[in-house]
Amino acid sequence: MSPINVAIAGGTGNLGVPVTRAFLSSAFRPSQVNRVVVLTRDASSAKAQELQSLGAEIYDGTVDAKALQGIDVVVNTYSQYLPTEVSDNLAKAAAEAGVKVYFPSEYGMDLRSLGKYGKPYEGKTIAADFPRQLNGGALKVVSVYVGAFLEILFRYPMALGIDLPNHVFTAIGDPAAKFSSSSIINIASSIVRLAILAVQDPSSVPDHARLNGTAFSMAELAELVGKEQGAQIQINVGDLEAVKTKIENENDKIALALYAMGTGGMDYSDNNVNELVNPNESLWKWVSIEGEVKRTKGLTSF
Repeated sequence: MSPINVAIAGGTGNLGVPVTRAFLSSAFRPSQVNRVVVLTRDASSAKAQELQSLGAEIYDGTVDAKALQGIDVVVNTYSQYLPTEVSDNLAKAAAEAGVKVYFPSEYGMDLRSLGKYGKPYEGKTIAADFPRQLNGGALKVVSVYVGAFLEILFRYPMALGIDLPNHVFTAIGDPAAKFSSSSIINIASSIVRLAILAVQDPSSVPDHARLNGTAFSMAELAELVGKEQGAQIQINVGDLEAVKTKIENENDKIALALYAMGTGGMDYSDNNVNELVNPNESLWKWVSIEGEVKRTKGLTSF
Protein backbone atom coordinates (compact mmCIF):
# COMPACT_ATOMS: atom_id res chain seq x y z
CA MET A 1 0.00 0.00 0.00
CA SER A 2 1.19 3.51 -0.78
CA PRO A 3 1.87 5.80 2.19
CA ILE A 4 -1.21 7.78 3.22
CA ASN A 5 -1.77 11.53 3.21
CA VAL A 6 -3.42 12.89 6.34
CA ALA A 7 -4.83 16.22 7.54
CA ILE A 8 -5.22 16.97 11.26
CA ALA A 9 -7.83 19.63 12.03
CA GLY A 10 -6.91 21.50 15.17
CA GLY A 11 -3.42 20.06 14.84
CA THR A 12 -1.89 22.62 17.19
CA GLY A 13 -4.32 21.85 20.04
CA ASN A 14 -3.88 19.74 23.16
CA LEU A 15 -4.67 16.49 21.38
CA GLY A 16 -3.80 17.67 17.88
CA VAL A 17 -0.11 18.18 18.66
CA PRO A 18 0.58 14.63 19.93
CA VAL A 19 -1.52 13.16 17.12
CA THR A 20 0.47 15.15 14.54
CA ARG A 21 3.75 14.13 16.15
CA ALA A 22 2.68 10.50 16.01
CA PHE A 23 1.95 10.71 12.27
CA LEU A 24 5.34 12.38 11.77
CA SER A 25 7.27 9.86 13.88
CA SER A 26 9.82 7.57 12.25
CA ALA A 27 7.73 4.60 13.38
CA PHE A 28 5.22 5.45 10.62
CA ARG A 29 6.80 7.99 8.29
CA PRO A 30 7.82 7.77 5.50
CA SER A 31 7.09 4.05 5.12
CA GLN A 32 3.35 4.28 5.88
CA VAL A 33 2.64 8.01 6.05
CA ASN A 34 3.50 10.57 3.38
CA ARG A 35 2.01 14.08 3.74
CA VAL A 36 0.96 15.37 7.16
CA VAL A 37 -1.07 18.57 6.88
CA VAL A 38 -1.96 20.60 9.98
CA LEU A 39 -5.13 22.67 9.66
CA THR A 40 -4.83 25.61 12.03
CA ARG A 41 -6.04 29.18 12.49
CA ASP A 42 -2.54 30.49 13.21
CA ALA A 43 0.36 29.27 11.09
CA SER A 44 2.74 31.56 12.98
CA SER A 45 2.16 30.00 16.41
CA ALA A 46 5.05 28.32 18.20
CA LYS A 47 3.34 24.92 17.99
CA ALA A 48 2.71 25.29 14.27
CA GLN A 49 6.33 26.24 13.70
CA GLU A 50 7.52 23.28 15.76
CA LEU A 51 5.38 20.83 13.79
CA GLN A 52 6.55 22.37 10.52
CA SER A 53 10.15 21.81 11.60
CA LEU A 54 9.29 18.14 12.09
CA GLY A 55 7.98 17.86 8.53
CA ALA A 56 4.33 18.90 8.71
CA GLU A 57 2.67 21.16 6.16
CA ILE A 58 0.87 24.06 7.86
CA TYR A 59 -2.38 25.33 6.34
CA ASP A 60 -4.35 28.25 7.80
CA GLY A 61 -6.64 29.05 4.90
CA THR A 62 -10.27 28.15 4.24
CA VAL A 63 -10.90 24.47 4.87
CA ASP A 64 -12.86 23.34 1.82
CA ALA A 65 -12.76 20.47 -0.66
CA LYS A 66 -9.95 22.11 -2.60
CA ALA A 67 -7.77 22.31 0.52
CA LEU A 68 -8.28 18.57 1.12
CA GLN A 69 -7.58 17.34 -2.41
CA GLY A 70 -5.28 14.31 -2.31
CA ILE A 71 -5.88 13.71 1.40
CA ASP A 72 -6.77 10.15 2.41
CA VAL A 73 -7.55 10.70 6.10
CA VAL A 74 -8.94 13.64 8.07
CA VAL A 75 -8.53 13.56 11.84
CA ASN A 76 -10.76 16.06 13.62
CA THR A 77 -9.24 17.13 16.94
CA TYR A 78 -11.20 20.38 17.20
CA SER A 79 -12.35 21.38 20.66
CA GLN A 80 -15.86 20.26 21.59
CA TYR A 81 -16.60 23.86 22.53
CA LEU A 82 -16.39 25.13 18.95
CA PRO A 83 -19.69 25.70 17.11
CA THR A 84 -21.13 22.51 15.60
CA GLU A 85 -20.95 23.92 12.08
CA VAL A 86 -17.13 24.02 12.25
CA SER A 87 -16.92 20.23 12.40
CA ASP A 88 -19.86 19.82 10.02
CA ASN A 89 -18.12 21.97 7.40
CA LEU A 90 -14.92 19.98 7.84
CA ALA A 91 -16.78 16.70 7.30
CA LYS A 92 -18.56 18.07 4.22
CA ALA A 93 -15.25 19.25 2.76
CA ALA A 94 -13.72 15.83 3.41
CA ALA A 95 -16.59 14.03 1.70
CA GLU A 96 -16.52 16.38 -1.31
CA ALA A 97 -12.76 15.96 -1.67
CA GLY A 98 -13.01 12.17 -1.76
CA VAL A 99 -11.30 11.61 1.58
CA LYS A 100 -11.44 7.92 2.47
CA VAL A 101 -11.45 7.99 6.29
CA TYR A 102 -12.73 10.56 8.78
CA PHE A 103 -12.24 10.64 12.56
CA PRO A 104 -14.83 12.84 14.32
CA SER A 105 -13.84 14.80 17.40
CA GLU A 106 -14.82 12.15 19.95
CA TYR A 107 -12.04 10.62 22.11
CA GLY A 108 -14.16 10.29 25.24
CA MET A 109 -16.74 7.87 26.64
CA ASP A 110 -18.73 5.49 24.45
CA LEU A 111 -22.17 6.95 25.13
CA ARG A 112 -23.89 3.96 23.55
CA SER A 113 -23.33 1.96 26.75
CA LEU A 114 -24.73 4.70 29.01
CA GLY A 115 -28.25 4.95 27.66
CA LYS A 116 -30.24 8.00 28.72
CA TYR A 117 -27.46 9.04 31.11
CA GLY A 118 -25.21 9.96 28.18
CA LYS A 119 -27.38 13.02 27.56
CA PRO A 120 -24.80 15.66 28.70
CA TYR A 121 -22.62 14.71 25.72
CA GLU A 122 -25.36 13.98 23.18
CA GLY A 123 -23.94 16.75 20.99
CA LYS A 124 -20.93 14.53 20.33
CA THR A 125 -23.19 11.75 19.08
CA ILE A 126 -25.00 14.14 16.76
CA ALA A 127 -21.69 15.53 15.45
CA ALA A 128 -20.38 12.01 14.77
CA ASP A 129 -23.58 10.89 13.04
CA PHE A 130 -23.53 13.80 10.57
CA PRO A 131 -20.48 12.66 8.52
CA ARG A 132 -21.90 9.11 8.40
CA GLN A 133 -24.80 10.45 6.34
CA LEU A 134 -22.62 12.13 3.72
CA ASN A 135 -22.09 10.65 0.24
CA GLY A 136 -24.61 7.94 1.02
CA GLY A 137 -22.40 6.60 3.79
CA ALA A 138 -19.39 6.19 1.49
CA LEU A 139 -17.08 8.05 3.87
CA LYS A 140 -15.52 5.67 6.41
CA VAL A 141 -16.10 7.27 9.81
CA VAL A 142 -14.26 5.95 12.86
CA SER A 143 -15.25 7.16 16.32
CA VAL A 144 -12.53 6.53 18.91
CA TYR A 145 -13.50 6.08 22.55
CA VAL A 146 -10.78 6.22 25.20
CA GLY A 147 -12.78 6.50 28.42
CA ALA A 148 -10.67 9.27 29.91
CA PHE A 149 -7.26 10.81 29.22
CA LEU A 150 -5.01 9.28 31.86
CA GLU A 151 -2.81 12.37 32.26
CA ILE A 152 -5.85 14.63 32.76
CA LEU A 153 -8.20 12.38 34.73
CA PHE A 154 -6.74 13.22 38.13
CA ARG A 155 -5.91 16.91 37.63
CA TYR A 156 -8.96 17.81 39.76
CA PRO A 157 -9.19 14.85 42.17
CA MET A 158 -11.83 16.32 44.48
CA ALA A 159 -14.31 16.40 41.59
CA LEU A 160 -13.91 12.62 41.32
CA GLY A 161 -14.31 12.06 45.06
CA ILE A 162 -10.57 11.74 45.69
CA ASP A 163 -9.57 13.62 48.85
CA LEU A 164 -5.81 13.16 48.92
CA PRO A 165 -4.99 15.33 51.98
CA ASN A 166 -7.43 13.37 54.16
CA HIS A 167 -6.79 9.99 52.50
CA VAL A 168 -10.46 9.44 51.67
CA PHE A 169 -11.80 8.17 48.32
CA THR A 170 -15.55 8.31 47.67
CA ALA A 171 -16.76 5.91 44.99
CA ILE A 172 -20.11 6.44 43.30
CA GLY A 173 -21.74 3.05 42.84
CA ASP A 174 -19.48 0.01 43.12
CA PRO A 175 -15.91 0.67 44.38
CA ALA A 176 -14.85 -2.50 42.53
CA ALA A 177 -16.26 -1.36 39.16
CA LYS A 178 -13.49 -0.83 36.63
CA PHE A 179 -13.21 2.08 34.22
CA SER A 180 -10.89 2.61 31.27
CA SER A 181 -8.36 5.34 30.62
CA SER A 182 -5.60 5.82 28.06
CA SER A 183 -2.53 8.03 27.89
CA ILE A 184 -2.50 10.72 25.23
CA ILE A 185 0.62 9.30 23.58
CA ASN A 186 -1.04 5.87 23.28
CA ILE A 187 -4.22 7.46 21.92
CA ALA A 188 -2.21 9.32 19.28
CA SER A 189 -0.38 6.20 18.12
CA SER A 190 -3.65 4.26 18.02
CA ILE A 191 -5.24 6.88 15.77
CA VAL A 192 -2.32 6.58 13.35
CA ARG A 193 -2.67 2.81 13.24
CA LEU A 194 -6.43 2.95 12.76
CA ALA A 195 -5.98 5.47 9.94
CA ILE A 196 -3.45 3.32 8.11
CA LEU A 197 -5.51 0.15 8.52
CA ALA A 198 -8.79 1.82 7.52
CA VAL A 199 -7.33 3.17 4.27
CA GLN A 200 -5.86 -0.22 3.48
CA ASP A 201 -9.05 -2.15 4.29
CA PRO A 202 -12.05 -0.21 5.64
CA SER A 203 -13.75 -3.39 6.82
CA SER A 204 -10.80 -4.22 9.11
CA VAL A 205 -11.55 -1.25 11.37
CA PRO A 206 -14.84 -0.94 13.30
CA ASP A 207 -16.85 2.26 13.00
CA HIS A 208 -16.75 2.51 16.80
CA ALA A 209 -13.29 1.77 18.22
CA ARG A 210 -12.69 1.49 21.95
CA LEU A 211 -9.23 1.76 23.50
CA ASN A 212 -8.27 0.33 26.87
CA GLY A 213 -4.85 1.61 27.81
CA THR A 214 -5.46 0.65 31.43
CA ALA A 215 -8.55 -0.30 33.44
CA PHE A 216 -8.90 -0.05 37.20
CA SER A 217 -11.45 0.44 39.94
CA MET A 218 -11.62 3.11 42.63
CA ALA A 219 -10.73 0.41 45.17
CA GLU A 220 -7.64 -0.60 43.19
CA LEU A 221 -6.66 3.03 42.75
CA ALA A 222 -6.95 3.63 46.50
CA GLU A 223 -4.67 0.68 47.17
CA LEU A 224 -2.05 1.90 44.67
CA VAL A 225 -2.12 5.47 45.99
CA GLY A 226 -1.98 4.29 49.59
CA LYS A 227 1.05 2.15 48.85
CA GLU A 228 2.82 5.00 47.05
CA GLN A 229 2.08 7.49 49.83
CA GLY A 230 2.60 5.06 52.68
CA ALA A 231 -0.90 5.75 53.97
CA GLN A 232 -4.16 3.90 54.52
CA ILE A 233 -6.88 5.13 52.16
CA GLN A 234 -10.46 5.04 53.41
CA ILE A 235 -13.11 4.21 50.80
CA ASN A 236 -16.60 5.61 51.14
CA VAL A 237 -19.57 4.95 48.86
CA GLY A 238 -21.48 7.95 47.52
CA ASP A 239 -25.12 8.30 46.50
CA LEU A 240 -25.56 6.86 43.00
CA GLU A 241 -29.21 7.91 42.79
CA ALA A 242 -28.31 11.54 43.54
CA VAL A 243 -25.72 11.45 40.76
CA LYS A 244 -28.25 10.02 38.30
CA THR A 245 -30.71 12.76 39.23
CA LYS A 246 -28.05 15.41 38.67
CA ILE A 247 -27.36 14.03 35.20
CA GLU A 248 -31.03 14.01 34.26
CA ASN A 249 -31.91 17.42 35.71
CA GLU A 250 -28.71 19.40 35.15
CA ASN A 251 -26.91 17.65 32.26
CA ASP A 252 -23.91 17.55 34.58
CA LYS A 253 -20.84 16.14 32.81
CA ILE A 254 -18.88 15.41 36.00
CA ALA A 255 -21.86 13.48 37.34
CA LEU A 256 -21.94 11.50 34.09
CA ALA A 257 -18.26 10.59 34.49
CA LEU A 258 -18.86 9.48 38.08
CA TYR A 259 -21.84 7.40 36.99
CA ALA A 260 -19.88 5.74 34.18
CA MET A 261 -16.91 5.04 36.45
CA GLY A 262 -19.02 3.49 39.21
CA THR A 263 -21.34 1.34 37.11
CA GLY A 264 -18.93 -0.30 34.65
CA GLY A 265 -20.21 1.87 31.81
CA MET A 266 -16.69 3.03 31.02
CA ASP A 267 -14.98 -0.37 31.25
CA TYR A 268 -13.60 -1.30 27.83
CA SER A 269 -11.24 -4.02 29.04
CA ASP A 270 -13.21 -6.80 27.32
CA ASN A 271 -14.24 -4.94 24.16
CA ASN A 272 -11.53 -2.87 22.48
CA VAL A 273 -9.21 -2.58 19.47
CA ASN A 274 -5.97 -2.85 21.45
CA GLU A 275 -4.77 -5.95 19.63
CA LEU A 276 -5.76 -4.54 16.26
CA VAL A 277 -3.67 -1.40 16.67
CA ASN A 278 -0.87 -2.83 18.81
CA PRO A 279 -0.59 -6.62 18.48
CA ASN A 280 0.96 -8.13 21.62
CA GLU A 281 2.25 -4.64 22.49
CA SER A 282 4.77 -5.04 19.66
CA LEU A 283 4.59 -1.37 18.63
CA TRP A 284 4.41 0.38 22.02
CA LYS A 285 3.72 -0.29 25.69
CA TRP A 286 0.38 0.83 27.08
CA VAL A 287 0.82 3.27 29.95
CA SER A 288 -0.62 1.64 33.08
CA ILE A 289 -2.34 3.12 36.13
CA GLU A 290 0.50 1.68 38.21
CA GLY A 291 2.98 3.69 36.17
CA GLU A 292 0.87 6.84 36.34
CA VAL A 293 0.51 6.62 40.13
CA LYS A 294 4.27 6.27 40.47
CA ARG A 295 4.97 9.07 37.97
CA THR A 296 2.72 11.45 39.88
CA LYS A 297 3.95 10.36 43.32
CA GLY A 298 0.55 9.10 44.33
CA LEU A 299 -1.45 11.59 42.23
CA THR A 300 0.17 14.56 43.98
CA SER A 301 2.52 15.81 41.26
CA PHE A 302 1.43 16.68 37.73
